Amino acid sequence: MSVRLFIVLPDVSEAKSEALARLGASGSRPDVLISYTTVKWKPVSLERLRALRRRKVLGYVMLDSGAYHLMRVGEEVEVEAYARVIEENKDLWDFVVAPDVPGDPRATLERTLRFMESYRGRFLPVLQGDSPKDYVLFLEELVDYGVLDQAYVMNRKPVIGVGGLDGFKKRVSFVAEVVKRLTGYDVLLHIFGVGIRVLKGLRRRGLLENVFSVDSSGWLAEIQWRRRTVYGAVTPVEANMHAIRGYLGRAEGLVSV
Repeated sequence: MSVRLFIVLPDVSEAKSEALARLGASGSRPDVLISYTTVKWKPVSLERLRALRRRKVLGYVMLDSGAYHLMRVGEEVEVEAYARVIEENKDLWDFVVAPDVPGDPRATLERTLRFMESYRGRFLPVLQGDSPKDYVLFLEELVDYGVLDQAYVMNRKPVIGVGGLDGFKKRVSFVAEVVKRLTGYDVLLHIFGVGIRVLKGLRRRGLLENVFSVDSSGWLAEIQWRRRTVYGAVTPVEANMHAIRGYLGRAEGLVSV
């Protein structure tokens, strides 16, 4: 099974929308991840995303709760409001992510259970922890509370997210140990915020079998470092289009492109 790579969209600007439309017209339909904070703070994002879906130029679309964005400004995801936005725009999403709290398993569990009271559809639960053992213990708690009964199912296995991977926890060795320990459970993983480097490290260790997908904003660096050299992009549309295509091209053989 090939890993799916979700391109993180920091916004749905006109340039990014047109770039995605052109890629779709050429036969490339990237999976994309957008944050709840983006659609909350920039409602026009919903209109642009809906237009892209009508044109059938996107692969899967995942809505993230935006927990990291809000944490940086000292706020939390409003669970009920988040669930309402999901319901009101359910034609836009293929996957929606439970509202976790970065680095806090207890708060994440509490908010996940609240989310289940407001939203009855399937969703992607998110594991948090400080050590590989913590992630396993949290998964077992989710099982005990019946959370996985409402998780997405792919290839007959529930799909769960692995979150909180920043700082030292973003090292290949740490991610690999988490994945290795979770491999003993009958689940598939979406690993948040890792890119090609981590995927290569997991492949070297033979640990991609149970990884369904990852998401990455690494493609944005392609614009910064290669826009005028490698890609020769003149306009913002060209810069975004070439950056997405180039990043996916560098991941070829690792992910579904």
